[in-house]
Amino acid sequence: MIATSPWHLSTMAIPDRTGCEVRIDGAWQLVPLSEAHAHHRAAEKRCPICHGRVRTQGLYSGEGGVAMMHQRAHIGCPRIPKHYAGTAKRHPEALD
Repeated sequence: MIATSPWHLSTMAIPDRTGCEVRIDGAWQLVPLSEAHAHHRAAEKRCPICHGRVRTQGLYSGEGGVAMMHQRAHIGCPRIPKHYAGTAKRHPEALD
C-alpha cells in the first residue's frame, strides 16, 4: 500500500517503477503504466512518490513500451534521476 500523506516521503519504499497513480472514480489507484496509457488516457495521473502531475507516452524503440513523464520536473523525486538532489520531497504542485 502506498501512503497518501505528504509526510511519508522520507521513509516509504519506492513502488514499482512501471506504475503511476490514476484518479478513478475520485480515488487514486496505482496502475501499471501500460494500463494507464491504454485505458485511462484522459484521466488525471500523478507520480506515486512525489504526487506531481504526470503523463504517459508510448516509446518508439524496438521493444516499445510506455514511459511516465512529470509535467514539471523538480529536485525531490527519485523517479527523475536527471534532476534528483538526493532527498525525496513532495512536488511543489502536488495533486491531492
